[in-house]
Amino acid sequence: MKALIRGISQVLFVIAGLLFFVGGWAISAFTKTDRVSAEMLGISSAFVFGIFGMVAKNASDNLDDDDSTGR
Repeated sequence: MKALIRGISQVLFVIAGLLFFVGGWAISAFTKTDRVSAEMLGISSAFVFGIFGMVAKNASDNLDDDDSTGR
């Protein structure tokens, strides 16, 4: 379970990085939205995915390696 949550956190960090670098361009190109609004949405989405990634990483660090407890 710990490895699964750690993997999910790494995927969330990758998504956050991609959104930070190309999210504004992609949103602007695909939805024909104003570039400034699209950049703000891309950066805020990257921030949210980064927070979710940190929460998942923290949760995986707090899990015990002993699976015999039944949790």
